[in-house]
Amino acid sequence: MTESLQPILALLDEGLRLYRRNFAGFVLLTASWFVPVAIVTGTAVAAESWVDARYSGLAAVLFFGGGLLIFFPLLIYLIGGLSRAAAAAADGRPVRFREALAIHPLRATGMGCFTIVYAVVAQIVSSLISMACICPLYVVGFLGLAALGAAANESSIGAVAVLAVGIFLGGFYASLMIIGATGSGLFYCLQPWVQESRSFGESVQRSLELITFRFGRNLMVWCLAALLIAAAGLTVMATIGILLPLPLLYVLGEEAPATRAASIGAWLIGLMLVLPPLPIWMALLYKRNSAAHDGIELRAKVDMWLRTDAALGQIGDLHAESIPRNNS
Repeated sequence: MTESLQPILALLDEGLRLYRRNFAGFVLLTASWFVPVAIVTGTAVAAESWVDARYSGLAAVLFFGGGLLIFFPLLIYLIGGLSRAAAAAADGRPVRFREALAIHPLRATGMGCFTIVYAVVAQIVSSLISMACICPLYVVGFLGLAALGAAANESSIGAVAVLAVGIFLGGFYASLMIIGATGSGLFYCLQPWVQESRSFGESVQRSLELITFRFGRNLMVWCLAALLIAAAGLTVMATIGILLPLPLLYVLGEEAPATRAASIGAWLIGLMLVLPPLPIWMALLYKRNSAAHDGIELRAKVDMWLRTDAALGQIGDLHAESIPRNNS
């Protein structure tokens, strides 16, 4: 188990190091999506108080539809830009905003179509996994706790409560891991569109091939990446989302539109800082799997062995030539 986890942990550590070294570039790329989102979201929250209650439902539908049409293409460019930036950083090149976002609109359209299909399939699969794993955990766990609570005395009620909280948190984090793993898988599946120049059909085939290639290891990376984002990311987001709006909360109150807009913007800023490691990890994972799948690693090892054998042969020849000379 330790041998299988070691390369995964090394990959995650390498991704964090790339993020630290190119922090400004990755945050700038992420801000290119989150700044429009924050502006439109804040405007929608502020405009909520101006809209007549009779038309609030229609306004919500219009805001949602318009936001989806605007933000979905921006999300595709965000995923592609962060992935291209991660590939550049992994190759030792600087992260450049213009180069990272230089994705042809046709390729972005193909990415969007694949994302929609993937989202539908991933939703079905994640729902089935949740019903098969998490729902039985809650049902069996809480039924067992109910039986224990009925038979327990006053001194053991606290232990039963702790077990109940543990079961709830276990199911909650399992749900986050499933959702996060599907998101990680999406970032991974879109790598052929952003790191290679292929047609739509070839990109889909390449994506499916590299999903099944080392699938167990890929799944472990997706789950561990989701767990790190859920554990550390939620803490960072909660800290920023609570602390930044505090001045407006004390001055204007909780129900003020400016306070609500600032609160949403603070949570978006936290998400902006937390999101980049995920595409970085998936870009690194794709590069390694692609090299192993295409035999690049094997060819490099064979070339190294041939060079080593040639060097050893030259040393042996020189040694053999020097023996008669020394004897003479």
